[in-house]
Amino acid sequence: MKNMLMGATALAMVGGASYAGGIDRSGQGVNILFEEGNYAQITFSVVNPNVDAQPNETLAAVPIPGATIPAFDVAQSYSDFSLGYKHEVNDKLDIAIIYDNPFGAHVDYGLNGNLLQGGMAEVNTNALTGLLQYQLGNGFSVHGGIRLLEVDGVINNSLGLLDASSDIDFGGVVGVAYEKPEIALRVALTYSSSIAADLSGTRSDNDGSNPAARDLTVDFPESVNLDFQTGVAANTLVFGSIRWVGLSGTDVNTVDGEWVNFEDDVTTYNLGIAQRINDKLSLALRFGYEAPGTRPSNTALSPSTGSRSIGIAGTYQLNETISLSGGITYAKLGDQSFLLNNPLLPPGAGYDYQDSDAIGVGFRIGMRF
Repeated sequence: MKNMLMGATALAMVGGASYAGGIDRSGQGVNILFEEGNYAQITFSVVNPNVDAQPNETLAAVPIPGATIPAFDVAQSYSDFSLGYKHEVNDKLDIAIIYDNPFGAHVDYGLNGNLLQGGMAEVNTNALTGLLQYQLGNGFSVHGGIRLLEVDGVINNSLGLLDASSDIDFGGVVGVAYEKPEIALRVALTYSSSIAADLSGTRSDNDGSNPAARDLTVDFPESVNLDFQTGVAANTLVFGSIRWVGLSGTDVNTVDGEWVNFEDDVTTYNLGIAQRINDKLSLALRFGYEAPGTRPSNTALSPSTGSRSIGIAGTYQLNETISLSGGITYAKLGDQSFLLNNPLLPPGAGYDYQDSDAIGVGFRIGMRF
């Protein structure tokens, strides 16, 4: 049951809920460590958020000769890709390597010369994590390792255009787990440290003119994952997770000013159930909740706050070696607002983001050796 259901539970987590947590994307999971034997997986997901910006009452009242203030979708679709390989060295020691895209941002407020609009951000990250897991006995194990992070991004707002990238920076991972295989019970607690990414690039005018060199450091947040599962009946598994991300204090600052600032930590809860239908097919259903944060938003990178989501997934076992999994998530994103920092506008002018949602789909190929 364990092997059949793990793929379905993992893919039920994929999708739109990850959009709500600011820049948090992959969830930095380590569940591949608990696959039996030698195992490899490839995962691809696409998230399509819909976040419409509507002018608030103050902004709508601003007279603009010959123009209307438009509503527009600020959120951009994005995709994530991950690879994982787990190797069983012996009955005590396992090793794993994971490549993923743990953080990111894709928002576009339009760059059409309108003083009431303007700005975009695209932030991409690549991470490589190496892990060891050691069995202590009596169901207990410890795991830990190192995470390498590479970052590149472009931010275009009222401060100008910032284009920067990093070399490779380092962070740590450490955790503990307890398993009772006869009832498919597992509880795993994992801490990932923050990573200080040293970036270099240029700051220029919005059109790219007058470039000047800029160096900056961005602290990508620490996090804690609590993952759990247990069998509750024949071929039935209850699973869930709690993820805390220390986003507060994550900012992007240069001598030109503060480009990005997050004030809220983010906690996301998931609870689901998985069922093996037969020897080939298993299905999973998952519900998620993310608590709302500050309103109005303290950064244009978070045009929503909080979420409620539902995800479904299935795994089909082609043969003893290869499994195929697919999942879809729908997330209702919490309302948010954003105040424009523009001296030509009255205080309180800005946009409201309401009735936002996101859909995510994911696919995974797993292979045992």
